[in-house]
Amino acid sequence: MIKEQIGYSTLYNCDCMDLMAQYPDKHFDLAIVDPPYRDKNQPTQSMRSMGKMKHFGYKPEQNYFTELFRVSQNQIIWGANNFIQYLQNTNNMIFWYKYNFIPNYSDGEFAWTSFDTPSRCFMYTDRGFLNKEGVKIHPTQKPVALYKWLLSKYAKPNDKILDTHFGSGSIAIACNELGFNLTASEIDQDYFNAACLRVREANKQGDLFREAV
Repeated sequence: MIKEQIGYSTLYNCDCMDLMAQYPDKHFDLAIVDPPYRDKNQPTQSMRSMGKMKHFGYKPEQNYFTELFRVSQNQIIWGANNFIQYLQNTNNMIFWYKYNFIPNYSDGEFAWTSFDTPSRCFMYTDRGFLNKEGVKIHPTQKPVALYKWLLSKYAKPNDKILDTHFGSGSIAIACNELGFNLTASEIDQDYFNAACLRVREANKQGDLFREAV
């Protein structure tokens, strides 16, 4: 198990089941997760061109969700429509509206939440010239702005955050900027290394900004 400490984020290159097994019941205040939604997801053409990054995990089953609910008090689960059989009814679904211009792509993504509050919509594009976050390093990379919005809406100061599939590291950048302690795992070593590099660079920029202020 490889461990990297970057800012407020503790990042592990390991299986998320091994990570969660180390923690007692309800240790984390909030889990924000984006698990793979097919049995074997394949990367985009741009990811294939990077060589070793061939796939990014497998669709979790009941044991994953049992452990996730055990170690966390509240949860936000992306791709919820693919995991209906493992989730209870909720009053609060989140929809990320992407301003999508490509007809055969979805207009957005759904997330299930454990919160008893009204459903919410986050409007932000992740495509083309409107995307200000640079080149993607992961096929399902989500914008830092989305995680900052989630944390501002659903996390409280001093909350401990869990992410079981941190992929590109966007959540770590958001947690570092907002001061939330994050524990996260990524099973693929190549994605882990690329994400840690991205998070370190973002953290350096943040340090420079704080010094200038």
